[in-house]
Amino acid sequence: MDFVLNEYHRSVSDDELLKDINRVAKALQKETITQNEYIDHGGKYHPTTFRKRFGSWVNALQKAGLQPSRTQISEQGILNSDLICDLQSVAKALGKKTITASEYTEHGKFSRDVFFRRFGTWNKSLIASGLEPFDQGLRGPTSRISEYACFEEIERIWIMLGRQPTTTDIKNGVSRYCLHVYERRFGSWRKALEAFVAYMNGEKEVEMPEEIEGVKHPVDVQQINSATQPVHKTKRDINLRLRFLVMKRDDFKCCMCGRSPATTPGLELHIDHIVPWSKGGETVIGNLQTLCSDCNLGKSDLNME
Repeated sequence: MDFVLNEYHRSVSDDELLKDINRVAKALQKETITQNEYIDHGGKYHPTTFRKRFGSWVNALQKAGLQPSRTQISEQGILNSDLICDLQSVAKALGKKTITASEYTEHGKFSRDVFFRRFGTWNKSLIASGLEPFDQGLRGPTSRISEYACFEEIERIWIMLGRQPTTTDIKNGVSRYCLHVYERRFGSWRKALEAFVAYMNGEKEVEMPEEIEGVKHPVDVQQINSATQPVHKTKRDINLRLRFLVMKRDDFKCCMCGRSPATTPGLELHIDHIVPWSKGGETVIGNLQTLCSDCNLGKSDLNME
């Protein structure tokens, strides 16, 4: 699996877009489909493309000769100004400068899904309503989440899914950071992906943290007397790019059991020193291999040569 961006769809014709809606609807044997159904069942384009091109998802369905549901039609009658006014009213009633999507669901008139469909993210809904956006990154304020940390997370998601992550994936909670974190850091999700690919291809350098989180060894290696400790030419920690190169070489699968995160949900891959670091093994691509957490635990500090 390579980290290569999907084709940008700005030049796709209206006819191609409508044909793809019909293709998914036919596969599902349905007279109408939701945006989520389109995404989940192999739609080639993002729903945002349809909304920008045809004005709304309902309009795109009608252009494609499909029959929108009553819910879809009823949502079409809701103006953005109606959504904004209600969001502002809920915030005022709660005495807050910003509110979460869950708080709105409890007190608001409309489904929060309408906001996501109209504005893209909850933070964009807040900004459109004149409320304060908030950061949901697990490591504190957005400004403290480095480019390197974002690249680590994109790499983890890409390997886990076995494909290029989308904004829908991020909204569905696969990322440790919300979409707003990437948008604030890079300008948009697309630009975040472009920067990530440039880094992985060696076309971009980023400042790495002083202490890089390397391989997590489940079993602590026994401390070796400094008098007998081997002299190393490389550091033990494995940076993001080297980790990627090793995983790419090993086809993102465990070298011992053959499992991968794409086929085994929840599986965690580690990068392991074939000749252990404690026994003189260096951190070079020829001495590294991909192991799942289970196999890495079983190997411990054994020499696999």
